Amino acid sequence: MYPTQDFIIQKPKRTPDGIGGYLETWSKFKTVQGYLDLVNGTNLSSLQNAFTEESTHLLIIPEYTDGITDEMRVLDSAGRFYSITYPDNPMGIGHHNELYLTYGGAVNG
Repeated sequence: MYPTQDFIIQKPKRTPDGIGGYLETWSKFKTVQGYLDLVNGTNLSSLQNAFTEESTHLLIIPEYTDGITDEMRVLDSAGRFYSITYPDNPMGIGHHNELYLTYGGAVNG
């Protein structure tokens, strides 16, 4: 089996800006190990197609991680980020995660 890669799951964080508003930044939710793959089409059920059609990548996390939502994003080791379009817990049994992602660019680029 191929070795997994490290990914950081980030959640949005609102920080007061001192003048009555806030700045939205990202904070670490959890570091996970997984496999990232490019998605170029799908034959999934039509219920999921609305979420997966806009996805560019799929992240498989072999060890199930609870609490991942579509408001979060994923960072890879090269500093690229991906918005989570659909966090899936296949069959609802907590075996592994499948995260459908949309490529967002480089964090500092």
